[in-house]
Amino acid sequence: MADSSNTPNAQFVAQSNNFAIKLYQQVSAKNAGENVVISPFSISACLSLAAMGAGGLTAEEMYSVLQFGTPKEKQTVADNYRQLMARLESDSTVNVANKIYVMQNYAIKSAFNSIATDSFRSEAEQVNFAESAVAAKKINGWVEEKTNNKIKDLISPDSLDAESRMVLVNAVHFKGTWTYQFDPNLTRPFPFWLSDTESRDVPMMNIKKHFAYNNFEEHGFSALELTYGGSDMTMLLLLPNERMGLSALEQKLPSLNLAELTTKMHKQEVEVFLPKFKIEFTRDLNDDLVALGMGRMFTDAAEFPDLLEQSEPLKVSKVVHKAFIEVNEEGTEAAAATAAVVRTKRAILNRLKVRADHPFLYVLLMGASQQTVFIGRLANPDHSDHSDHQANRHEEL
Repeated sequence: MADSSNTPNAQFVAQSNNFAIKLYQQVSAKNAGENVVISPFSISACLSLAAMGAGGLTAEEMYSVLQFGTPKEKQTVADNYRQLMARLESDSTVNVANKIYVMQNYAIKSAFNSIATDSFRSEAEQVNFAESAVAAKKINGWVEEKTNNKIKDLISPDSLDAESRMVLVNAVHFKGTWTYQFDPNLTRPFPFWLSDTESRDVPMMNIKKHFAYNNFEEHGFSALELTYGGSDMTMLLLLPNERMGLSALEQKLPSLNLAELTTKMHKQEVEVFLPKFKIEFTRDLNDDLVALGMGRMFTDAAEFPDLLEQSEPLKVSKVVHKAFIEVNEEGTEAAAATAAVVRTKRAILNRLKVRADHPFLYVLLMGASQQTVFIGRLANPDHSDHSDHQANRHEEL
């Protein structure tokens, strides 16, 4: 566990969580009715590292959309990432890694390299992007290793060429065992409602223990917190009170302070019914980031003066994100990776049952500060094992 000196400040966590919600709303709206998992933390870390080398209007857009304010906050953001990475290193259930791949014969500016190394724990490696298949294999091999082989083929060879100058990659992997594990003998088929009238039997896990819980009736949902042994990561389940209430709940997300919600939950005996599920999700984030106001970095007007010693104009060609989550009787495994390719140019005694038998939101939160690491929705457990081909329906720029 981390000591307080390695805890990012509350404002930074609030900013990160605001970005998480805005991005989730953007991505989930484009994937209506589908299972979703993203790691806003991974995406923010990758973009924040790129922002350290940005200037002019590009930097202003990046800091604004990431919710950090203005580029004047550069040092504050770097300091908070340094504390956050140090804190993550002390949690054996979470593995986070950053890496910068640079075109051979190009050099990273020393000031940017020191921020990347010191605050983001990032290593740099030279590759020849002109040999795109070899370069992609090298990058993807690193990502696989850092995510316990859960994230494969993050970068496609055709996204790299002789004009590519840098690839910034963040990978995060979490594997946690429930404090109270579900008994596999109690898992049995149970209806999961896909609409008000249509259901499908799915493997439903069952446990009765003391969990933090509350029904926020004024907001139309109940919340349940599941904890992991030996980790201060928690899973927060947000279950709409109405079978088809997920869309309304997603619209309310910006007005809900997730960290505050957890302080209003009380430990009580709850019988929990939770589906086993596994989701893979891939998305090209260019359109989403443009929609949020971070579009300049993709254009020829992009300004990244502080990345490379060579004075070529640079722009971001692609931000791609891939995430995975599996929830079973033992616990949760989640992984994600993001790459940005830069080119030239309290106790209550009621007996409660929480049935997650209709579409719901889940959030993986970290530490006392409740930073959002993963967020997603389960809309259709039956399709989760092969949801990657569904979730891949993204728009190419």
